[in-house]
Amino acid sequence: MADVPTAEAPDPDVTPWVLIVLTDPLERQRAQKVWEEAGFAVQMALNVDDALECLAVMTPSLVVLDDRLYRPDGR
Repeated sequence: MADVPTAEAPDPDVTPWVLIVLTDPLERQRAQKVWEEAGFAVQMALNVDDALECLAVMTPSLVVLDDRLYRPDGR
């Protein structure tokens, strides 16, 4: 059985980070600025595939999604 990460209490000394998945370049730029000013580290993803790659190796504090993203299941 593969090792499954366990949830831990957040470390107050670690900067929280947000994964932002937006297709529009201007919206990405605005969102990045707002979240960084709010004290978050920001990781940007351009599409679902990029976001899934990022989520495979990191666990963000928050994920912000574009409501117009392509859904892999076709819905």
